[in-house]
Amino acid sequence: MDTLAALCDILDCTPNDLIEVETVNAEVRKTADQTPGPAPAVRRTSIQKPEGL
Repeated sequence: MDTLAALCDILDCTPNDLIEVETVNAEVRKTADQTPGPAPAVRRTSIQKPEGL
């Protein structure tokens, strides 16, 4: 938002001048045949206090 506000200040315009919104009524079908890839490897970690604390 800060970048958008800065661009609007620099270009002396409003956000509506920079962004065009278009409504699309498209249906996306998902099939149950899609199987996910392999699960990511498990990574074990241990948290230790730094010495002196």
